[in-house]
Amino acid sequence: MKKTISFTTVVTLLAFMLVMALPTNLYAASTVTVDWDTTYQTIDGFGISEAFHQSNNIARLGETKQNEIYDLLFSTTDGAGFSIFRSMLGDGGTWGNADDGPNKTMQPAEDVWDWTESNDDQIPMIKAIQSKYGIDKIMYTVWSPPAWMKTNGSVVGGALRTDKYQAYATYLAEHIKNYKSKFGVEITHIGIQNEPDLETSYSSCRWTPAQLKTFMSDYLVPTFDKENITAKVVSGECMSFTEQYAVDSLYDSIAVTRTDIVGSHNYGSSYRTFPTAKEKGKGIWMTEISDMNGNDTTINDGMRWAKEIHDFMTITEGNAWFYWWGACFKTHNGEGLIQIDLNSKNYKVAKRLYTVGQFSRFIRPGWQRIEATKNPVSNVYVTAYKDPVTGEFAIVAMNNGWSNQSINYTLKGFSPSSVTPYTTSANQDLAQGSDIVVNGSSFSFDLAPNSITTFVGGGGSSSIIYGDVNGDGYVDSIDFGLMRKYFLGILGMTDAFPILNGEKAADLDGDGDVTSMDFGYLRKYLLGLIHKFPVDK
Repeated sequence: MKKTISFTTVVTLLAFMLVMALPTNLYAASTVTVDWDTTYQTIDGFGISEAFHQSNNIARLGETKQNEIYDLLFSTTDGAGFSIFRSMLGDGGTWGNADDGPNKTMQPAEDVWDWTESNDDQIPMIKAIQSKYGIDKIMYTVWSPPAWMKTNGSVVGGALRTDKYQAYATYLAEHIKNYKSKFGVEITHIGIQNEPDLETSYSSCRWTPAQLKTFMSDYLVPTFDKENITAKVVSGECMSFTEQYAVDSLYDSIAVTRTDIVGSHNYGSSYRTFPTAKEKGKGIWMTEISDMNGNDTTINDGMRWAKEIHDFMTITEGNAWFYWWGACFKTHNGEGLIQIDLNSKNYKVAKRLYTVGQFSRFIRPGWQRIEATKNPVSNVYVTAYKDPVTGEFAIVAMNNGWSNQSINYTLKGFSPSSVTPYTTSANQDLAQGSDIVVNGSSFSFDLAPNSITTFVGGGGSSSIIYGDVNGDGYVDSIDFGLMRKYFLGILGMTDAFPILNGEKAADLDGDGDVTSMDFGYLRKYLLGLIHKFPVDK
């Protein structure tokens, strides 16, 4: 018998099929859990460079435009809030021009030093950003030693002569000492070689991992120790993302003591873990990346760079991320976040400045990454960070898809009264939104398509107990024993201070370093001679 279906039944079935075909996120929000007490790496900062005369190119636009660019790069209220400045140690090369080239060298010959401030056109910019924005991490990297130290007598290509290893160690030490005494610029980080795996048509120098280890162990470490150099050494900085050029040094008992940070670039590769650097308790910095191809200034390109940072933070668990040029004279590719037109004396800002700024403005040096659901739904990526001292925090959420995503945020271990969203999208640039009330330790927000939002707030709690270097909640003889073994060289940093903020907990005078002074304070505390540490205000 032939069955008939009523019109009402057909309509009901069609409606049901339509509902089932619609994206589920229109009906139920996905959930992100942020856990205050599950911590990962400490963030050292975010950086850019103005090497190869770009700092001077910014000045050529005139004071007004120069200050605007400085604000865009370094202001934590009006710009991206970068906190590390990477400079080039001048080598005296002659291959470039006024728009793009190396600075003069402070040591033009083995027995000749020329400490003329104008030899380095980056110094005026460094002084300006230190004064106005408090930038206190200044990194200088060597692209090439001076030509007289090289195997080919040129800053372009070649290698460092083995009989000039000591001269090169002295060269680095003298720059650090004299930049501070003569120019008032403290070089806090020194990169011993930019891209040692690459020989180029501009300033460059080839090294092998074994050569770097020999130089570090036999020359740099003794020289820096003798001269009381406290600048942190960045080693590696290969073109592709790898720790391999630093591994030999990390496994050498002497070289490892001054291999403070394993640096790398990320041209044409993916983020991965750096297991040896982690094992040895070393920092991991991605010190250069950019787009050498076409200059896409749209939000599509901006979201690409936001995902780069997300991957670096969650896969590598690195400590500092740098774009290449902050502002540059090139307008045909993506080497700069800001493109300068030297003819019209104007500039153009790419969306990538603002999407990177969604991290760099809000996540400050000394903050820690904390647990957050990394990929709650397709195309949505989330990371979270806290200041363990003040209780401030930032949650960065990006939606790389083309549909709206409703997300619930559940806050575990902290309950602020509200959060403030800042968003970059096709028509917004770090735009501040209305405060969102937090109810019962949770809040909701709709992420627009192709956008990134950072939620900031306070009201968290500090997880640091100063002196408690093993994280058991007490300051006792166990902590004293660990610090003693650390200063005797029996234990390395990771073993002596096994929790993530253990190094910070051991810095009892708050000067940024763990020294014998801190050990002395702990001893006095346990003997009852003092009842609090200098860092406890």
